[in-house]
Amino acid sequence: MKHSKKLQYRGMIPPCGIYCGGCPNYVRVKNRCLGAADGCVKKRRCKAIYGCCVEKKGLQFCGQCSNYPCSRFRKFADRWMKYGQDLYQNQQILKEKGEKGLMK
Repeated sequence: MKHSKKLQYRGMIPPCGIYCGGCPNYVRVKNRCLGAADGCVKKRRCKAIYGCCVEKKGLQFCGQCSNYPCSRFRKFADRWMKYGQDLYQNQQILKEKGEKGLMK
């Protein structure tokens, strides 16, 4: 799949597979993240994964990549386990059931 500038994240799940509703930056009251479209795209808080997945490879989620799970994803996913987010499991759900399946 080639990169398309039309690919936009309007939902709650960025390429890494974090569910924004379970992210401490999204649920906090002060200086909160407004979700993937704002945090990943507009403010570029996660340049590495978004840039690799979307901008370089034209993918929507890391699990669609032939190099998944790469070292960049593994390091990132390991850090999110402390917040109760299993990004490996989330990528599998995204692959099998899509965004709606993950949000259930």
